[in-house]
Amino acid sequence: MIDFMFFVKTFALTLLIVLVMQIQVNDRSLETHAMTWVQSSAVTAPLHGVKRGAAKVIHDVSHYLADAIHGNVSIHRKEDARLKRESPFHLSHSSKPTQSDED
Repeated sequence: MIDFMFFVKTFALTLLIVLVMQIQVNDRSLETHAMTWVQSSAVTAPLHGVKRGAAKVIHDVSHYLADAIHGNVSIHRKEDARLKRESPFHLSHSSKPTQSDED
């Protein structure tokens, strides 16, 4: 019951905040004023730099991992092809039913 009351109180508070943010002041809502203030504040400039740096790190790491995986797969494909050529055991797949399949 406590969890349900927490949900109801949180929902009511959220609804109240959304309704208050829709009040119009000077042809713009409080929500628009708040967004303009957040976007033009001095805190956002360093955050944009951090965002660009994080995006570059993610981009570089993902490309490094993709190249490493591609190189690893290529090496293993070549090794598998070499082993298949040099192997004395050649596994052939047949579409004919085996003795156990016919029983």
